[in-house]
Amino acid sequence: MEFDYAKREWSRGTVYVPVVPISLNGFPVGHALVDTGADATLFPMELNQLLDVELDREKAISFTSAGGEDFRAIPAKKPIEYKVEQSGFRPIVWKGIPFFVEGQPTILLGQYQCLSGLKITLDAPRRKMKIQQ
Repeated sequence: MEFDYAKREWSRGTVYVPVVPISLNGFPVGHALVDTGADATLFPMELNQLLDVELDREKAISFTSAGGEDFRAIPAKKPIEYKVEQSGFRPIVWKGIPFFVEGQPTILLGQYQCLSGLKITLDAPRRKMKIQQ
């Protein structure tokens, strides 16, 4: 499957970022940012309420953001199902443990039990990303 990067505006102009349309536990939630440098997959805490995922608060861990700020993330107790779909292709489906974070504005797909099982080719000059299982 091949996807176009998403156009984003910020204080220094326009950037293009790799995103994929994603469903979580069968529920389409929009686009997720593919962050190959992130250790884990991070979801906004509000998604926990929508997906009705049981959290393992005893196993919460600290992360440090790219900006150097520390934050706490709470893992799901059980793996969830991730699904990426595109017309004309078989869906890519896998399971893994995400982490939920207060104040996290974006669904961020990271390495642990997520991107580590996928073959991803980033083509920044063309603003395209290819993803395979």
